[in-house]
Amino acid sequence: MKFLAILTGKLIIIAGNIMQRGSSLPGKLALKIDKNLLSKLKYPEIRIAVTGSSGKGSTSSLIAKVLKDNGYKVSYNDMGSNLTWGCTTSFLRKSSLTGKIKADVLVIEIDERDTKEMFPNLRPTHIVITNLTKDQPPRQHHIDNVYKDILKGITPNSKIVTNIDEPYLRSFERDTKNEMIYFSLEKNKYSYKNQIFENLNTYYCPYCKGKLEYEYYNFETLGKYKCTKCDFKNENAKVIGSNLDLENETLEINDNKLNIGGNFLYHAYNTLASFTTLKDVGLDEDKIIKSINKFNDYSTYSYEKNNKVYFPMSCKAENATTYNGVIFKTIMNKEKKDIIIGWKEISRRYAHFDVSWLYDIEFELLNSDSLNKVYAVGIDAENIKKRLVLAGIPEDKIIMAESIPEIKDMVNKDEVKYVYGILNFDYIDPFNETFKEEL
Repeated sequence: MKFLAILTGKLIIIAGNIMQRGSSLPGKLALKIDKNLLSKLKYPEIRIAVTGSSGKGSTSSLIAKVLKDNGYKVSYNDMGSNLTWGCTTSFLRKSSLTGKIKADVLVIEIDERDTKEMFPNLRPTHIVITNLTKDQPPRQHHIDNVYKDILKGITPNSKIVTNIDEPYLRSFERDTKNEMIYFSLEKNKYSYKNQIFENLNTYYCPYCKGKLEYEYYNFETLGKYKCTKCDFKNENAKVIGSNLDLENETLEINDNKLNIGGNFLYHAYNTLASFTTLKDVGLDEDKIIKSINKFNDYSTYSYEKNNKVYFPMSCKAENATTYNGVIFKTIMNKEKKDIIIGWKEISRRYAHFDVSWLYDIEFELLNSDSLNKVYAVGIDAENIKKRLVLAGIPEDKIIMAESIPEIKDMVNKDEVKYVYGILNFDYIDPFNETFKEEL
């Protein structure tokens, strides 16, 4: 059964290559032929699995690129989905007919809810967990459900690489005996003393349920904390980033400057996760930094036209933390601005009309004198407007539209220099096509 499953999957992959189409179908059919196929494959000695609510794609991609740049032969699912079928297709692409994956290192991005099936078969040497946040409510329901699924799949000898600045992630330390490898970001010029976000994932110590006290916040619940009842606190991270500079897209590790590949806080944390994993795998620190700086070269998201500066920002729908991160970036600019919020579709995985996640986002932070207008665009323009009104934003500042081209003239006539797009992936290209034009 194993041989037939692999052969069938490979033939479908070849057919897909001829038609220039990639899909998870080869993995799906291979698993139908042999449901135990994943346990029968021979994986490389180093196996790095990356999961989390967001950032897993960027983090796994950077890890794979650095490894390749340093001479490793890498198997990575950059062509398929991160669900079980897609991951299986990725394995088949790199495997022999006997099931041996021809690589030195396996790097695999895995959807959080599929980890319970994938981890026991893959037995990762390293499990990288970028974050766990409120995400896709109709599918995930609650963050604890996601945590429990990941926990079910964790194998005894896997090292867990994660962010010590997020207290919720310390639950893995409590519930497993696995080696924990932590990274952290020091206090920086964007940190703040008093909490500005209300709908948070974590308030209490995962050990004794005591209230957490913060010395500073980097964002939401990320920061320097300690429990008011027990000795639980943020300390002893293996890798610490310092001197964060989002304008120049850099941070420092051990006095070495590192490019983070973007000007958002999550770029810094994704880069720290990648660096920490690569260092534990055994790569020389100087070589890691050299490669990361090559692949994370300066990549500003803004451009200028008609005396305006446009900021198209891709924002994962159904994830309040992602939205809050973009809002946090937006309010750093105190100048007068327009903001465009919208999407064509919420998800390509399933059809639904849930917008409950809008009420976990701190749109209230946009309600200031620096806000000129908000354009609510797309299929949920009316729902976006209702949420903005609840946030206290005056109705006369909110304009609804069916598409971005429809608001082009209005935006260009507004007497503001800055235009921010808080957009799902499906509206990034329309935003740029509308405002960037020939540039």
